[in-house]
Amino acid sequence: MAALPKASTAGADPVITNSDLLEHIARESALASGAPAFPDERVAVELDRLYGLSGQLTRIPTEKDDTFRLSTAGGSFLVKIAPASESAQIVNLQSAVMLHLEESTEPIPTQRLIRGVRGQTESPVVDGDGNVRILRVLSYLEGSLLATVQPTSAQFAGVGAMLARLDRALGDFTHPEDSRLLIWDLKNFSHMRPLMEWVTDRDDTSMATWIFDQFDAHVASRINGLDAQMIHGDFSPFNVVVDPASEEFVTGIIDFGDVVRSPIVFELSVAVANQIGADERRPWASAVEIVRGYRQERPVAADEVALLAITGPARLLLRALIFGWRAALHPDSRDYGLSHSALDWKRLRCAMSVATPTVHAMLESTGTPASPTGRE
Repeated sequence: MAALPKASTAGADPVITNSDLLEHIARESALASGAPAFPDERVAVELDRLYGLSGQLTRIPTEKDDTFRLSTAGGSFLVKIAPASESAQIVNLQSAVMLHLEESTEPIPTQRLIRGVRGQTESPVVDGDGNVRILRVLSYLEGSLLATVQPTSAQFAGVGAMLARLDRALGDFTHPEDSRLLIWDLKNFSHMRPLMEWVTDRDDTSMATWIFDQFDAHVASRINGLDAQMIHGDFSPFNVVVDPASEEFVTGIIDFGDVVRSPIVFELSVAVANQIGADERRPWASAVEIVRGYRQERPVAADEVALLAITGPARLLLRALIFGWRAALHPDSRDYGLSHSALDWKRLRCAMSVATPTVHAMLESTGTPASPTGRE
């Protein structure tokens, strides 16, 4: 598992409790709040000074960055200013991944970093509180998000195949910060039990407890032995750009904010978590097609694929818990957080309504050709 702070036996050092550990992981994940938004007018000044760019800025709501769409006469760009709580080293990790993909022989349709007036891809700027933050400008990928379309089974398989190609391109990537401590990384899932304090529904508490217990019993002890590398870490429908009329279907991959060195099966877990329960009639169908497409492009051991029956729900549960927790702690985002958390709980109940042996059988089938009908 990821290296975590340990309780000290020295009398002068505090013992780290579960809540302390959770706070530490959240802090390392740059989820600390309280920093003011970077003013739009200041962003415009910095873009002109550092990149020679000007145009209309439109703020885009995100989890932690100050993010904008910049519309210019020459086209659109995405502007991101990292939060004060995110170190320059972690921002550089994200940039390094993108630069690595630029040079990859594997054709991956990702955003590109725009060079500034000095050829730089990262630009330090100072906010109103005197904090140094990193500004970056990226290409803007036009198209529809996967979340806004209704893909066919073949298109879902194409999503999985693209994820496999992305992982193949990242297979040899290394960076001093690639083993960062990240709250979204399933390596740390077992440490998230304290988040259940904010769950009020008794049935949801029982379901969450079962998932944690299953993860601890069948996944946690195997983490160090699982095939691991740098992964995207957030291959969600909101980070995949598609064109339903294109044979390739997936035309873009965005947001490398959660890149981390972790087991490959946890990469697939994110893609699975974002699909299970979305279709109440066939809760695992689209997720299974993504896994099928991935395995057709890149082998994954059958015993690791079987873990998705646990790690997929675990990742969905993690999102529900984090949204609920942050909604309770941050009143300004309460409605946003609770609405997302409620949807995740609904989808999790739907996904868990399918018996585990049935899920295992569907996942096992992804190693063989799909049936003519494409049905489960």
